[in-house]
Amino acid sequence: MRPFHFLPAFLFLCSIAIGDEQGELRIRTDVAYAKFGGREVHLDWFRPDDKNVYPGILLIHGGGWIGGSRKAFGTTAQDLARLGYVVANIDYRLATEAKFPGAVLDCKAAVRWMRANAEELGLDPDHIAAVGGSAGGHLAAMVATTSGNPDFADEANHPEESDVLHALVIMGAGVDQVARIKESKNGSIKNCVIFFGGEYREVPETYAQGSPITHLSEKTPPVLMLDGGNDRPGQRYGEFRKKLDSLGVRNDLRVIPNAKHGEWGKPQYRPKFVAAMDAFLRDVMGDD
Repeated sequence: MRPFHFLPAFLFLCSIAIGDEQGELRIRTDVAYAKFGGREVHLDWFRPDDKNVYPGILLIHGGGWIGGSRKAFGTTAQDLARLGYVVANIDYRLATEAKFPGAVLDCKAAVRWMRANAEELGLDPDHIAAVGGSAGGHLAAMVATTSGNPDFADEANHPEESDVLHALVIMGAGVDQVARIKESKNGSIKNCVIFFGGEYREVPETYAQGSPITHLSEKTPPVLMLDGGNDRPGQRYGEFRKKLDSLGVRNDLRVIPNAKHGEWGKPQYRPKFVAAMDAFLRDVMGDD
């Protein structure tokens, strides 16, 4: 990692320190990170309560793009911060408010916000990862695979900053929405129709554009896929991993025994998911 340096004193005047037997954290809640028209989107950030510089993690909740909130990852965010990360736990516009690519643009704006505020956050801008579960994993993978793609550009919200990620962790994520529809019973999935703005037969190009597998390249950062043992482990990622292999991109799969889809936040499984994330991120975002 980059050498540690001291942070400006004003950071410590505008946030909250929370301490317990596991170690103090500095936390700030309900921070607006982007604005789309008159609509603000918000995040909470977490970091160790010291003056060191740490790598960053963008944390993206699931909910089928139509539900959920950042509260679902609140405890996970604290766990990761205690391990030595600056964690931005975000909300984004749901598909009931903004169709694709709305949520993708929000998540990319959050990465740029992290870089724009790196000094205040005590964040190393050259080491930022995204972690997402289910729909959040899909969004994280979209961010990781579309940096520099003009179809996902945003003229506002710190456009001068990069949205490049250096690592990606996805849990139970749909990385190929076209294959997902073709494998479904009726060729239609309700939340996909809402998110993509139509049935696959009506807007097939949108489903392809909204699939991370479409955008894989040699520039894709290292990927960790985490699945629960009771969540069809690895089945979502067959072609995805083959393509990553062909591109020479590191990709790892870890299975957490007995966990079901969405249980990465449950007390009995969360420590195992967090430990796997941490081990991978330390390996791929260590000293360059």
